[in-house]
Amino acid sequence: MDRRLFLSRLGAGAGVALAVTCLGSCMGGAEPDPSGVPVDFTLDLNQSPNLQSKGGFMVISNVLVARTVQGEYVAATVICSHEQQKKVVYDKAGNNFHCTAHDARFDVNGGGLNAKGSKNLTVYHTALSGSTLRVFSTSL
Repeated sequence: MDRRLFLSRLGAGAGVALAVTCLGSCMGGAEPDPSGVPVDFTLDLNQSPNLQSKGGFMVISNVLVARTVQGEYVAATVICSHEQQKKVVYDKAGNNFHCTAHDARFDVNGGGLNAKGSKNLTVYHTALSGSTLRVFSTSL
């Protein structure tokens, strides 16, 4: 095989591989928790005293669920994107997520607020129906 043919086949193969990878990531679906497991569970808020007051939070299976100071429910992974430590909490005073290991900070939408939070934080959807809160990683 001559050099020109080899390089053209190599380029075509790389293009196909790149297209499959990019299109596969755009297909949607569940965004898994950093541990690789999709998230989907419900909470009975009547049985969750930490979520009955604004600023409260609780952790269930590596997912932090919080009630913001505005009264909205938000959820994120407890695994910090900075160094993968399970140290993320909800900070009522700052109305943000905070990694207590290295001071990475993230807004309630997962956006990084400082250099250590620059990789953003995985957040999940929440849906409230009466006193039942659903936390999930796929759209409704």
